Amino acid sequence: MKRRLATVSFVVAMLIIVAARTANAENIDLQALTQETQKMSQKNGDMTMAWWIPEEFWAASLAQNPQMTTSQIEEFLKVIRPYTIVVVVDGTMGAFGGITYKSEDFIRANTRLLDSQGKSYVPKNEAEVDVNTKNMLQMLKPVFVNMLGAMGQNMHFLLFSGKADNGKQIANAKDKGQFRIKLGEKEFKWRLPLDAILAAQNCSNCKQECKGSWSFCPWCGKKLSKETGRETIILPVKRALISGSEEGARS
Repeated sequence: MKRRLATVSFVVAMLIIVAARTANAENIDLQALTQETQKMSQKNGDMTMAWWIPEEFWAASLAQNPQMTTSQIEEFLKVIRPYTIVVVVDGTMGAFGGITYKSEDFIRANTRLLDSQGKSYVPKNEAEVDVNTKNMLQMLKPVFVNMLGAMGQNMHFLLFSGKADNGKQIANAKDKGQFRIKLGEKEFKWRLPLDAILAAQNCSNCKQECKGSWSFCPWCGKKLSKETGRETIILPVKRALISGSEEGARS
């Protein structure tokens, strides 16, 4: 139990603080990944954040802990893998800076996930979520509160289906696609793959560095090689996990 609490505390610290450092070229830049997966809206006094937390973020965060073994990380990932996890906080700022937050019931009732085909998904209710996943989230909540106070208290984990009706993953950080989160009239959109987990590539024509998700060089218009543009940045500890996950998906 103590080891589990220590693991959860470490993950939450990484989720909120997000180490500003970028390690060597083989490591995922957690700061860049956080910026790419967080969407915020501040209009008309409203402050809303929707944070999609993909499997790659959990894995990269856990891999920073030298005490975590590959099997322990995989055990943790199995708990979150069946879901598309989004953290939502929504509030209205008053004239003197105080924030009145929307309730969890309001957020759940008004938030929808839309896949690339436009199909809408509602957050899963408690009975639909695995008990281990629920326990993990219950352990995360007080750490959020201790670190962020009222904002942490009002950051709500919404778990949506991880796969569409056709069996494909709704939000795959490595594959081309898109999905959206709608909260009332507010809409947040993610275009995939995520640049933070793709290795940069150099244009063969002008030699400028281009993002891994780009198909064309924005400086000279040269079509970029797919062979060099889709290489995923993987932490060494994550290589074995991805191999195991892909084998399991094929079986």
